[in-house]
Amino acid sequence: MNAETTGRAHRVLEAARRLLDDCAIERAPVDLVRLARHVGIGRIRELDIRLDGQLLERGDGDYEVILSRNASHTRRRFTLAHEIGHILVAAHEDGSMSCGDGPTEELCNRVAAELLMPGRFVHAAITADMDVSGFRRLATQFQCSLEATGWRVLNLGQITGALLVWRQQDDGSLELTAAPRTFGFGLPFDPGHVLEGDLPFVRQLAQRSDGPLAYTHPASGKAYRGDYVRLNKVLLMFLKTDGAAVPGRRRRAAAAPGQRELFRSGEAGE
Repeated sequence: MNAETTGRAHRVLEAARRLLDDCAIERAPVDLVRLARHVGIGRIRELDIRLDGQLLERGDGDYEVILSRNASHTRRRFTLAHEIGHILVAAHEDGSMSCGDGPTEELCNRVAAELLMPGRFVHAAITADMDVSGFRRLATQFQCSLEATGWRVLNLGQITGALLVWRQQDDGSLELTAAPRTFGFGLPFDPGHVLEGDLPFVRQLAQRSDGPLAYTHPASGKAYRGDYVRLNKVLLMFLKTDGAAVPGRRRRAAAAPGQRELFRSGEAGE
């Protein structure tokens, strides 16, 4: 990220924090309607549309946001915060909404995260022993999706780990579709990695809706521990590494995925 891009993001994110202060937001969940009114969004409607949302400029100089009534509550909140982000971006540039521009869309997502989960609130709520249940608690508190909450917590860098989002396929396999993590945290799986449904540890995961897990990377020998929760066809794992080297015998055993259960109940190293 170059200096110009970094400076742009800093200016817009600072504007988002000022907006929270100007609207006297002191607790979660954030009153997004109050923020929307403050930036000139005069009307918010929920309609049957294919998009998650749409920002329209009205003739009187105000804005209108249309949200998909078919989207979940947390998705509608994120979309509204994202559209507020477009207004903040426009206020610091040439007045254009810049819809469809990749870097701008990403910046608006960052603004949405700041508005929905203000950094000072999240820092106060994070504990050193965060796990999936902790993420779920915060997601309920901030009225955000579990994925967005995990991304926000890890992005703040107060704890170390990775939240792996697996999508269950019709054949029972799991595909890694997202993996928000702290900087420098090495993942045991590459994005797009598929865990076949007939592997013992995948079958084990299917037997419970949540629980602890442990994994040893076959190449590095790095031990990961954490927990997981299944939400419909999505399985979310939160991994933390204890940094401990695993004895050679156990590394060799783990080097043959599917021959032994790599995910198991209990702590890593048992």
